[in-house]
Amino acid sequence: TAAVSAAVAFPALSPHVLYLIVSNAGYLWRRAALRRTSMFDIFRIRTTLEPGVSLRFFGLYLLAWQVLVLVYPLTETVAWFFGYASFFYSYPNAKGGGYILEPLSVQNLPGNKRAKEQLRLDWHRFKYNRGRVGRDGFKHPPSVERNLPHVDIPKKQVKHWPWRRRYGVQQ
Repeated sequence: TAAVSAAVAFPALSPHVLYLIVSNAGYLWRRAALRRTSMFDIFRIRTTLEPGVSLRFFGLYLLAWQVLVLVYPLTETVAWFFGYASFFYSYPNAKGGGYILEPLSVQNLPGNKRAKEQLRLDWHRFKYNRGRVGRDGFKHPPSVERNLPHVDIPKKQVKHWPWRRRYGVQQ
């Protein structure tokens, strides 16, 4: 198996480090295969500091990606069983990131059409209203901008839940 081969090639590495290497390779391979690109391209995308992103947020992106990679063999197996693939995305303009479940059946579609089928667990900056919502639906001030965790399910018209439901998120 791949783990045994890696142990023979790198005898001084601990089992934990070997697991992380194999799990990262699995993530890169699977993502590259689904996106019809190379593992190197996926690695470059995940590890490139994008313009306007501070080193602190870049470090958090890498950490969040590696949290997914730690459980990737389990989560991807479960996702695959239900017809999905799991990914990590970063949103540099919104200073955040997220974990995405995307149906395997939409992998051949353009990105904007795939996005409509995704289930996203995100944490990024957006505005939400703290004031009352009037009878006409107008959101009264004040509104604040925060980095908050939320769920997006475009197919069910759920955006920034639970904040939109509770506070009337501005889109």
